[in-house]
Amino acid sequence: MRQISLGCASLILLLVAACAPTDPGSTIKGVTYNAQQIAQGRTYYEQTCAACHGIDGEGQFPAAPFEPDETGRLGAPPHNTGGHTWHHSDELLLRYITEGGFADPNNFYVMPRWDSLYTREQAALIIAYIKSMLTQEQRIYQQRVTNEEEALVAQTQP
Repeated sequence: MRQISLGCASLILLLVAACAPTDPGSTIKGVTYNAQQIAQGRTYYEQTCAACHGIDGEGQFPAAPFEPDETGRLGAPPHNTGGHTWHHSDELLLRYITEGGFADPNNFYVMPRWDSLYTREQAALIIAYIKSMLTQEQRIYQQRVTNEEEALVAQTQP
């Protein structure tokens, strides 16, 4: 009887583990990036993104990242756990880097386009690095957002 109970308990644990969301780590659009690639993404981030978003992803105004400055404009947002990057899909993050921001320049910091400096593949390395700053829960949520967007796109394509 005890062997059956242990067997059932093991089966239940296995099923729970299989159904639980898994941490996608630094996966962008189905591609998983290794430590060397993430380090390259960090180099790119430090060369361009850190000037506005902060060396540690703390944002342009770390003391009040979502408050306007004296001109009334919001600064570059944080990319660390205190930011909102994890609310966006991989595709939107890739577009932000390569095409620039989509905000009203009178009220918000406008993200410059970096497509003359970075390919989409290089932009993905930056995103992989940014994801390394997030919590496991944030990465799981962000992956869910990405999966949902990709499913919607797939439904609309012939």
